[in-house]
This record gives sequence, structure tokens and C-alpha cells, in this order.
Amino acid sequence: MTADPALLDRVRKLLALAASPNAHEAASAAALAQTLIERHRLQAWLDAAEVNDADPDPIADARDAPLDTGRRIRKWKVVLAGALAAANGCVAYTLDRGKDMAIVLVGRGRDRAAVAELWSWLVTRIEWLSATHGAGRDRAWHEAFRIGCVSTIADRLAAVSAEVRSEFGEAALVRVDPAVRAHDEALARFVDDRLKLGKGRGIRVDAWAWAEGRTAAETLPLHAKPNAARTLGR
Repeated sequence: MTADPALLDRVRKLLALAASPNAHEAASAAALAQTLIERHRLQAWLDAAEVNDADPDPIADARDAPLDTGRRIRKWKVVLAGALAAANGCVAYTLDRGKDMAIVLVGRGRDRAAVAELWSWLVTRIEWLSATHGAGRDRAWHEAFRIGCVSTIADRLAAVSAEVRSEFGEAALVRVDPAVRAHDEALARFVDDRLKLGKGRGIRVDAWAWAEGRTAAETLPLHAKPNAARTLGR
């Protein structure tokens, strides 16, 4: 169950379509990418359960390959990293490295790779939305707007996960769910035992800008019909 180069290549190609100025094409590409990732993950767990294989892809703290670095990490990026990590079986945290800060992923290599692909595209698209809707606005407005975008994206990620699970049916999920729970428990133990992460602080933002960001992010719905995803699937 290591990272699948063919899957990541399909994800990159789908997200490359999103470079089009057509908002519908961009949204469809993002939706298909997340759907393919989720379907591949569940199918891999199902295949492993059927042959009782141990997972050869260990959970790791990828601080040597951070998702993002900077003298200051913008709050909206921390929120986005957390949303993508949660949707893809990882944990994201911020690390103080002295001269700069980093956003680090904890998880299995295949899951971190999926997060990285989605991260690169979504950061660019959210920044584009912010610039388009907030010309002349101050930094606080843009921060709140982008966090609003992430909130909508997180909802869409959850919707994609639910749709893909519904494709597998009860009999398959009975075999998959124990593996999912085991992964979640192993991830939680790794974080508790090795990282000792402190409790995060709440984020205050401009409520109006946040709401505008949620609305604007509807042009990037990570939600697709299963049949469309299957056309470009395995």
C-alpha cells in the first residue's frame, strides 16, 4: 500500500486541467482528484484486508520535507493543511525551526503525497479567489476570506468521502472499517507518543470576509458524481 505513481500522475493531470480559466472545469478537476484518491485508499485497504497483509508504508513525521515554510506561516494555510490532512489520514502541525516556521505532515507516505498534490493546487486557487474578490482589501480581510474558502473546501472533502464510501457497499465496508480504525488509532498513538503537540489556539477573523470566502469557494466544490470519476478512474 505504498504511494501509487500512476494514481498521483492521474491526480496531477486532473489538477492541470484546473489551470483553465473556466471555473466549471477547475471545480470538476479538483473533485475528480479527491474522489480518485479516496477510492484508491479504500480499495487498497479492502485488498489488504482480504489477504490479511500488514501495511508496509509506516507512519512517519515528515519534518524533513515540510508542506510549507516561511518566517511566518499564514493562519489560513495552517487551517487548509489541517483540513487536507484530516481528509487524507494524516495530521498537520506547525514547527518552529528557529529562523522560520514549517507546516509538517504526519502520516503514511502515500497519504502525505496525496495531501501535497491537493495542497499545491488549492493554495494557488484560494490566493486567486482572494485577489479576485478582495482588490483593495487589507491583509486581515484576505486572511478571513481565505479561511472561509477553506471551511467550504473542508465540507466538500467530507462530502466526497461519504460518496465514495457509499460506492463500496456494506459488505466491503465491514472489512474496510477495522483497517481504517486501526490506522486512526496508530496515527493518534504516534502523535501522542512522539510529538507531544500543544493545544492549538482559536483563530479570530472578520466574519463578513469569512462568509464571502465560504461563498466564493463554491466555485471550487470538491464534490463530483461517482460516474464521472469512474470514467477517469482505475
